[in-house]
Amino acid sequence: MSTDKQIFYQMLAQTSANPLALEVSHADGVFLYGTDGRRYYDLISGVSVSNAGHNNAEIKAAIIGQVEKYTHLMVYGEMIQSPQVRYGELLVSLLPPKLNNVYFVNSGSEATDGAIKLAKRYTGRTEVIAYKNAYHGSSQGSLSVLGHEELKRAFRPLIPDVRFLRFNALSDLALISERTACVIVEPVQGEAGIILPEDGYLQKLRERCDECGVLLIFDEIQTGLCRTGRNFAFEHWDVVPDILVLAKALGGGMPLGAFISSKSIMQTLAFNPVLTYYHLWRTSRMLCGRDGITTVFIKKYK
Repeated sequence: MSTDKQIFYQMLAQTSANPLALEVSHADGVFLYGTDGRRYYDLISGVSVSNAGHNNAEIKAAIIGQVEKYTHLMVYGEMIQSPQVRYGELLVSLLPPKLNNVYFVNSGSEATDGAIKLAKRYTGRTEVIAYKNAYHGSSQGSLSVLGHEELKRAFRPLIPDVRFLRFNALSDLALISERTACVIVEPVQGEAGIILPEDGYLQKLRERCDECGVLLIFDEIQTGLCRTGRNFAFEHWDVVPDILVLAKALGGGMPLGAFISSKSIMQTLAFNPVLTYYHLWRTSRMLCGRDGITTVFIKKYK
């Protein structure tokens, strides 16, 4: 019988030439436990995912309680599901008034893609501005705004009309113009080496975006949810983005991301075309049977 390690190397795709290959039996708090009984400090924290620790009792109880009710029902934004609604309400309560509408997704890369699509849809513009040395994910969209050429060269062509600025270079802000849909930036650059914005930089960026009617996207996938000592890193500089991107710690170990904006901006995704694949289907009629169960008939659009 094959061991887990043999199957791992033979049948699962590796993402590096020399994976850690640590066989984990369980995890608790800040520790991982190997099948050999050894205990390891998890200093990676699932790459900033396990913000509340492994095997957190409250998170585990919430997961078990939800699984006993239902898991996936429908694409987000079509059916009222209390856990989504209440989590959205909680997030909005922690944010400035203009960030009042939440779209949940599965990952940070997907949240980044969604934010860029939203900016293009709302402004009607095509140019996207990002930063050198930035990291935003590995999907085609998020890879396009990633500032490391060596990580994306093999996957070109990526989405067009993307321009890169130097972080903290005030002179580069002049490149933002009336044809720019959005600027996406990490308030603190993570993969670049924990680079903080210099005094006044984010404020000047905000001013330039306002001058040109450009949406400002803050990628707080890593910095959000108390990683910098506040709920969100932008609170340190009193600069509010038009779109906020979250993931990682947002799910407490579950795959979850979100992009958040104002209701007026976000509602542009609901038509011409709608954002989700739900436009392929529609409810044609609802009938209530004698047993009190509502039957939903769905048919494909012609």
